[in-house]
Amino acid sequence: MADVLGALGLTQDLADDLVEQDDFELLSNALRNERNTQDILEYKHDLVERVHQRLEDQIARVESWKEASKSNRLPEDDVDMSVPILCCTLNINRFRFLLKSYWRARLQKIERFATLILDNKELQRNCSPKELNHCLQYFVAVGKCLKEVVLARLPEEFQTLVQESQLTDTRDMIPTPRLDRCVFVRLLKDAGHVAVDAEGQQLVDMKAGDIYIIQYHLVQRLVQQDIAVLI
Repeated sequence: MADVLGALGLTQDLADDLVEQDDFELLSNALRNERNTQDILEYKHDLVERVHQRLEDQIARVESWKEASKSNRLPEDDVDMSVPILCCTLNINRFRFLLKSYWRARLQKIERFATLILDNKELQRNCSPKELNHCLQYFVAVGKCLKEVVLARLPEEFQTLVQESQLTDTRDMIPTPRLDRCVFVRLLKDAGHVAVDAEGQQLVDMKAGDIYIIQYHLVQRLVQQDIAVLI
């Protein structure tokens, strides 16, 4: 897009193209990670806010170009603004798609593991305030429905959402992510020697660009620190 707008002499209105490409790649990686693991990953607050601000700026830019075209107040004489408008609109749409997909992927996991999140302070810190609010509302709504439809018809000791029976002390009805599933992972940076077995005896020197199929919990730290991305 920068090449097209640069040819029209409109690059002064554009944000740093390199930063934009980096954000697109970062958001794409975040979406891949969310879709390929059940782990409740940390919400990318700074990235989301930066992308959201860029979308607002580009939408305002497109609207100003449209108004300039209608009133014949073009940035330069004899410039057809349809091409930059189209380029910016396509760019807006691709970022919108990624952002909505990222939110949707996270909400699916938050709803699936709502009970676990509300019971775990560390997982709550990985969620945004809006996600936590949705998690609580979802848990209350589903819990109320289950109690009215199913649990109210069961003996009192079985009328619980988190235990098979109130006679036991374990919360065995809380679903947990499966972190032992095998995943495909690509290294974004050199990770050094990483243990690839449960005992920590077998080490592999993982380099940037390497691709592995491995149990997720063995590379969980690398994914959380953006050293690796799931594919």
